Amino acid sequence: MRPLLSTVIVNSDGCADTLRCLESLFAHPPDLATLAQLVDALPEHEIILVDNRSRDGCVAQVRERFPSVKIIESPTRQGFSRNYNLGIRQTSGVFVLVLNNDTLVHPGALTTLLNVMIETPSYGMAGPRLVGRDGWVQAVCARPVLTPREYLLTQSIADPGFPIGRLWLLYQQMSVARRRSGLAPCISGACMLVRRTAFEQTGLFDEAVDFYYEDIEWCHRMACYGWQVGYVAEATITHIGDQSISKVKVWAKQSEYFSALRYFRRYHHLTDQDARVLRIVTSFGWLMRGITFLLAEGLFGYKGHARAYLYLWKWILSDPSADGTQAQRKQ
Repeated sequence: MRPLLSTVIVNSDGCADTLRCLESLFAHPPDLATLAQLVDALPEHEIILVDNRSRDGCVAQVRERFPSVKIIESPTRQGFSRNYNLGIRQTSGVFVLVLNNDTLVHPGALTTLLNVMIETPSYGMAGPRLVGRDGWVQAVCARPVLTPREYLLTQSIADPGFPIGRLWLLYQQMSVARRRSGLAPCISGACMLVRRTAFEQTGLFDEAVDFYYEDIEWCHRMACYGWQVGYVAEATITHIGDQSISKVKVWAKQSEYFSALRYFRRYHHLTDQDARVLRIVTSFGWLMRGITFLLAEGLFGYKGHARAYLYLWKWILSDPSADGTQAQRKQ
């Protein structure tokens, strides 16, 4: 018999968030005794923390405050997918919860998620209703699978940094806020409850993807293997979001771009010519963001990311590998 639930969290120099996340997990545990009987599992919840070679002293603090948490230290500084896979491989639960360290578990959320997964054996994974610190529902918690056309729109006119982009994001948030529980093409990697039998068949996160699109790709792959993806509106998790990646803006945006190319090549048959179009549009979007932030800094003293986006713009135009064709040929 296996434990009912295993939870995997990754810390990457975000100790304060990690400690708050663990506090919420222990404060609002699932109803293990009742649920475990339904799947013939042990009423146990193992929690694994993968530390990404952090320099914030989090490992020592977790050992002191949460001695039951199993800690795995990454052999090297590495991306999201590799770290979570490292933790998942050490789990033994019937269900595995992939949980970002910048999340807060609400009362009853885990019990509700587990109950839905038990009652719906066709679900390979399910995700909760994610809300931000401001209480707004986050559109990523139940979204369509991204296409190259939608990517081009978000990189040009529909970026949240621009007025039309903010309106589009508001529309998406309102749509998801009205959405009921049920099937969803894609859920957010901030909180994914995954069935062991599903990921044993489909595989884990794509480790060639450092950051971004790893959740979209996993959901898409689940569907390719015949598993459904569920959205559970009755379970709520707070997702603070973007706390750690704000320190590595350039790396994060480069990773997002390369991950998009890899995903579109795999599932949307993106050609080299298509990749060049994505490169041009992305460079234009980064240039517009850089100019916008530069003006905001000069006129209003707003501290933005002008330098980062202007650097990204120069990089994507000057680096011959930025269209992803060289990396694709190596894979």
